[in-house]
Amino acid sequence: MSVQGSVSAAPRLDVDEARRQVEALYHKAEQATERYNEARMALQDAERKFGRAQKLASAQQSTVSELQKTVGAFAANAYRSGGMDQTLQLVFSDDPEAFIAKAASLDALSSREAGALRKVVEARRELQANQTAAAQQLAVVEAQRKALAGEKSEVEKNLRAAREVLNRLQAKDRGQLNRASRGDDRDLLKNLPLPNPRAAKAIEYALGQLGDRYVWGADGPDGFDCSGLTMAAWGKAGVSLPHSSAQQYSSGDKIPRSELQPGDLVYFYSPISHVGMYLGNGRMVHAPNPSRRVEIAPIAQMPYTGATRP
Repeated sequence: MSVQGSVSAAPRLDVDEARRQVEALYHKAEQATERYNEARMALQDAERKFGRAQKLASAQQSTVSELQKTVGAFAANAYRSGGMDQTLQLVFSDDPEAFIAKAASLDALSSREAGALRKVVEARRELQANQTAAAQQLAVVEAQRKALAGEKSEVEKNLRAAREVLNRLQAKDRGQLNRASRGDDRDLLKNLPLPNPRAAKAIEYALGQLGDRYVWGADGPDGFDCSGLTMAAWGKAGVSLPHSSAQQYSSGDKIPRSELQPGDLVYFYSPISHVGMYLGNGRMVHAPNPSRRVEIAPIAQMPYTGATRP
């Protein structure tokens, strides 16, 4: 049998099987998306630390240069007097510790000059420490960039695979799959009491994004991933949250499911890889996956892990 014949003989993918495959692939993509968000935050933190280390090293280099000018003048004067060639070499040596080993050469200097030379040595020690710290932070930066690229590749691989599954469905089946995936149920949320003005503001923003696209790694204004939506919504209420569902869970006060209030954040899967904002009556607003837009959905549709109150 030819390869072409074996492919054409393959059974057509039905809607239920496509749904299972696509949901599994989207879940893998979302897990990688949340890891990507965490790697991106770690990269930003490493870049800030590297910048600070570079500034410290640069400032210390200026200090060393100025001190060496002063001490160099002392040593040069002594050299012209006939006996300070060794100390002159020490001032500009690549090994400041050599000063300690040959401290006897300070005998020809006054106490003020010897003190100045000691300052050079200490300043160069600090310079070396700052340069080492900067190099270490640069290594962290490069490691985070590599992790970021890896997670980006993982997201895109799973999204491509999901598209390939969907492309195997006929057009009418794709429409059926999309209709079955969507929900709103806004009528169930009418007249719900809101716990406080901050939660009201966060909910108002989140509901204002209904219908916006799911975009992995995004936090608005027109596209969101799950933690990007909750971060942006609570940001409008004056609460700063990290762009990561797992880190949002770690940073909030834990709330039992029986005590959920509108505005609380609800989390799913283990390890945590999805978050939505609770609205009441068992419903949440969330950014689900690339096949669906920001929507209202029951919290029972995914494996529930816990809740926090920002």
